[in-house]
Amino acid sequence: MIDKTVNGVPLSKETFRVPPRELGILPFWFWNGELDYEEMEYQLRELHAKGLPGIFIHSRFGLTVPYLSDEWFKRVQFTIDKAKELGMQVWIYDEKNWPSGTVGWEIPTKHPDLQQRYLELVILDFNGPFFTYLEGTDSRYIDLEDSEPICAFGVRAEEFEAGEIKEIIDVTPNLSFDKVIPWEAPAGRWKLLYFVERRAKWYIDALNPESTKKFIEYTHEQYKKWIGHEFGKQVPGFYTDEPAMHYFAVGEDNYIIPWSKHMFKIFREANGYDLKPYLPALFAGMGEMTTKVRCDFWQTLTRQYAKSYYRQLSKWCEENNLIHTGHLLYEEYLRLLARVEGNVFEQLKEMHLIGVDHLYPRIGSADRPEEHVAMKVGSSAAHHFGSTRLLCESLGGTYWDCTMERMKWIADWEYVLGVNLFNPHGFHYSLEGERKRDWPPSQFYHHPWWEKYGLFNAYISRNSYMLSGGRHVAKVALLYPIVSIMANYTPQAATDAAALIEREFNNLTDSLLRLHFDYDYVDEGVLAEAEVRDGKIVIRDEEFEVLILPPLTTIEETTLRKLEEFFQAGGKIIADALLPTENTAGFSEEVAESISRLFGVDAAAIKPAAAEDADCQSVSVNENEAGGKCVFVSGGFGPSLPGSTLDRVIRECITPDVEISEPNVFYLHRIKDGRDVYFLVNPTAEERSFTVSLEGVGRPEAWCSVSGEITPVPVYRHEGDRTVFPAELSQYGSALYVLHKDEQSDHVIETNLLVDGIGGGKVSAYSRTPGRGFAKVQSDGSVKEVEVTVPEPVEPVVLNGTWRFETSDDNVFLIQRFRFQVDEAGKGRELGYAEPQFDDSEWLEFKQGAWELQLPCERDERTYPVTIWYRMSFESAYVPGDLRLLIDGMKAESKTIFINGQELDTTPRRCRFDAQIKEVDIAHLVKTGTNTIAIEMQVADKVAGILDLVKLVGDFAVEEHDGKEVMAEPKRELAVGSWTDQGYPYFSGAGVLTTTVALPPEFHGQRVFLELECGDDVVDVTVNGQAVGTILWHPYRIEITDYVRAGENEIQVRVINTLINIFEGVKRPGGLLQAPVLKPYHAWELSY
Repeated sequence: MIDKTVNGVPLSKETFRVPPRELGILPFWFWNGELDYEEMEYQLRELHAKGLPGIFIHSRFGLTVPYLSDEWFKRVQFTIDKAKELGMQVWIYDEKNWPSGTVGWEIPTKHPDLQQRYLELVILDFNGPFFTYLEGTDSRYIDLEDSEPICAFGVRAEEFEAGEIKEIIDVTPNLSFDKVIPWEAPAGRWKLLYFVERRAKWYIDALNPESTKKFIEYTHEQYKKWIGHEFGKQVPGFYTDEPAMHYFAVGEDNYIIPWSKHMFKIFREANGYDLKPYLPALFAGMGEMTTKVRCDFWQTLTRQYAKSYYRQLSKWCEENNLIHTGHLLYEEYLRLLARVEGNVFEQLKEMHLIGVDHLYPRIGSADRPEEHVAMKVGSSAAHHFGSTRLLCESLGGTYWDCTMERMKWIADWEYVLGVNLFNPHGFHYSLEGERKRDWPPSQFYHHPWWEKYGLFNAYISRNSYMLSGGRHVAKVALLYPIVSIMANYTPQAATDAAALIEREFNNLTDSLLRLHFDYDYVDEGVLAEAEVRDGKIVIRDEEFEVLILPPLTTIEETTLRKLEEFFQAGGKIIADALLPTENTAGFSEEVAESISRLFGVDAAAIKPAAAEDADCQSVSVNENEAGGKCVFVSGGFGPSLPGSTLDRVIRECITPDVEISEPNVFYLHRIKDGRDVYFLVNPTAEERSFTVSLEGVGRPEAWCSVSGEITPVPVYRHEGDRTVFPAELSQYGSALYVLHKDEQSDHVIETNLLVDGIGGGKVSAYSRTPGRGFAKVQSDGSVKEVEVTVPEPVEPVVLNGTWRFETSDDNVFLIQRFRFQVDEAGKGRELGYAEPQFDDSEWLEFKQGAWELQLPCERDERTYPVTIWYRMSFESAYVPGDLRLLIDGMKAESKTIFINGQELDTTPRRCRFDAQIKEVDIAHLVKTGTNTIAIEMQVADKVAGILDLVKLVGDFAVEEHDGKEVMAEPKRELAVGSWTDQGYPYFSGAGVLTTTVALPPEFHGQRVFLELECGDDVVDVTVNGQAVGTILWHPYRIEITDYVRAGENEIQVRVINTLINIFEGVKRPGGLLQAPVLKPYHAWELSY
């Protein structure tokens, strides 16, 4: 079971149709509530029923069982036992919340010596001559409290601001009275650079191996004590999440760098010289030592971090027969990554199963090319380090209107960039109260579309199956420029060179996808170990014919040697905008001269300031007798499309293995068990029609990941040594193709008909375009043409008018505004606060959320617990017999609810869609007219109170009378249009719409398609009582030919929406947004 999860499964049509469970979706299961055993078993069985192979146990906000307590581990064991019964895996997420390493802050709290340290440069500006007496114990003048002095220097302000320090005065020996720096500065403008060590008390010093030892002792060894007998069996491995060697204000520019307890010693042992005199070089230039100091510092940190954190976890997992997986921080941003992870490839190679993550409902694009980077970092590392699967933590922050189409859109984009293990973030145990704000959405049983999740899992499983194992095919390698980033890195602001490098690297990342030259990033350390063979760079089973260099200032000596070796062996090298003249020790005549010889230009004459001038773009080419070619393009490539300089120079170097006429369609090519597999993705909201040209002559098949069907591509042709066919992808569409090389079958080479099948001497075709229709068929080495006269099209039937309507789930009435009062004396009941006639007009107007933070001024004494009251009202013209109140987000030590002055004493029960959101019957207390709800709460903190909208649920409609929403009788008929405008504004669930239509006689013999406009919700279609199918995403078009009959036909459309309506009060449109259309096509079986 574990082997399949990690290594994939051999290719066969039968396995594609029913993919192995092990290749399915592997979510975080957020343990964020009471963890009731019966509820846990129910949720596990739901996961199993949808085909999921297992879960990661993940402690989250809202957990009431103490983390890593005996009660925690009893539930872990219970989960393993139930999973074993079900044939599922239980992976362990190694932290409470995130990031990994602190054991829920226990390590930095109990062991302050293991708290994360960072070095901050604090600067004091003044004009000399001047005597300064800098007191380092407080923050009277500049921020120095809670810091320890490391060293101090005086520098000329003009030099520091220009980024090149020439004169430096070491004033460290002046340190007096423990933390005071006295200095009598000479004349001129000066900066006192005061380096101080500080701590981030919430995180560990990940550069200190003792921190990770303690982490393993407190976490991993405890799991081993309780469930070690299941390691490598029911428990495959551990997941570590977003650790970092630096975790203070990491998302902003500042004068802060990572540090550790024995940093000077670590540096000296690694590099053979003292760091202290050169600390200013990490913030501004210091002459010829600048590059050396920066490269030595950041590479030392990278290696120390890899050894201290990742290698210890990996080694422990290996010793315990476990898989080490997880992901890093900021994989997509070179500048941010340098400070928190160093060289990401050094960290990823310590993982057995490499992972990345992607947040929010967005993907990489020409405008946001950096979004591609994390996926490409991960897939490249996986290819080069032998991780058959690439995990991606996905969908965090995609919000409550997340549909299956949105999930597919993001997953397809991740997969076309090399992901093949889908790890949703996350599946919440409960969404009660503030839990629903923990990185929504939950993709679990709460969602109305959860009933269809098995179909989504099958889709992902088939893609994972096809794209796991075998080998990735790419002819291009793109050098990963982290060494040049380190050489040019200053934490307070990006240097010109660093900004140019990252900008062009990101542009290349996106442009190569659009030009259809797939690629891997190649780290310089990996490149050093690569083999050059037959004019190619060979890394494991990857073979690259072209190496692209983004703008570079600095390379390793081993990289220079490899470039020379590759060129001499006939390899092709393309360089962008800026050529390196430094090695990691600084400027090198050897590097400058060697690079100049390779590219036939003066590398030293090219400066970053002019390197990106597109108006000065020129192409220099140097070739040798072995076929080697070095191309330098000055001015920078920038975003590039077909026909651009980048496109042209690559095509002059290699023959593309895949050509696609549409730049907005991406592809992935793998060879699995001797067969060429192609995954094509349209990541845009527009339908795309295009031509595909594949290297090699063969017979293409379409493998449908939605249905599991495998069908021949009926229309294709051979052009030289390539196979060419037309294709079309709907918005956010995708397709899998398999090319059987050197195989032939009958096929159509040209047609103006819609052809969806060929075989047995017949072409299956249909059309609505009148005139001469034809198909040219290649069969047995000859071409035969068949013709048909296409009549005028039959008029479609538009299903307008009224549809019968019912809901499978409750409608919702939301109360969104409240009146509020603090009851310090506890006399609210005596004063009649619960009574409907009480005048609350002087009370505060509140909305859902933390109560005390909404007060207009502070309370005199913040004592707890304190009694608070909420009052609200709603109008009802109709009282349904099943009316219930949801107890959701009412955070209090205790509470009492009054409906129209009567205390609600009905026993709450689990609601239909959540483990801890309760519902209580209130119909017996509600009347027509105005109804009042009063809630008395005893709260123990300032962020308690009513945290969510108050929800009433049942079978009713919501109408607007005189500007007020009123509960009304349920609707049994709706017009075409959104149900949010017809009585169901906050409805989250499934709505069933039914109509009857008489088909005209002209429909006889036609192929009939139903076309729908339902936004991007999930749709079930039933015709004449027979289920036709489920539509999860675009295109909302389904053939119903075999289900319709002459005369009357009943058409039923079941639309399933999202949770945003009920949870956020957003009136997201749902239902039949436009009139459905029955569209007929003339159809034929044409003999050839």
